[in-house]
Amino acid sequence: MNEYLFYDTSSLLLDCKNLFKNKTPFIISSITLKELENIKTSFSKDAEVKMAARALLNQLVSHIGEFTVWQYNESMLAPIIEKELEVSPDTKILSCAINYDNTVHPDEVIFITADLGQYLIANLFFGQDSVKLLQEEEDDYKGYKEVEMDNAEMAEFYQN
Repeated sequence: MNEYLFYDTSSLLLDCKNLFKNKTPFIISSITLKELENIKTSFSKDAEVKMAARALLNQLVSHIGEFTVWQYNESMLAPIIEKELEVSPDTKILSCAINYDNTVHPDEVIFITADLGQYLIANLFFGQDSVKLLQEEEDDYKGYKEVEMDNAEMAEFYQN
């Protein structure tokens, strides 16, 4: 049985360095492209996220033909509405993945997300074996520590 990887926006942004390394074709929603365009120009997103969206869009342009864009339409929302879930960009992306799974490659789609909420919702439709959660690599940063120093300690700290 083949596997067809369907990425949502969060997973694309997190896994963009690996997307084209293994030459496996994948699927994204047209809603994802719209979200990436919005992220790229958003005033509310930080510079790092905006830069990641731009880099990802450049990668997608460079690799046209190596992935499929599944076009969203409102009729795909039926499973979302049936479960009384809120219609949002995330559930629209998920509805595209459900539609792709039902109409093109039944029971062969793996939905990939880095969003915990999206992961939980996707499990309602795909089941745990067909949903993959990407997580950022953990770093050792655990917060900050407040330290009181006298002038000599402060001088030593700045010098070293």
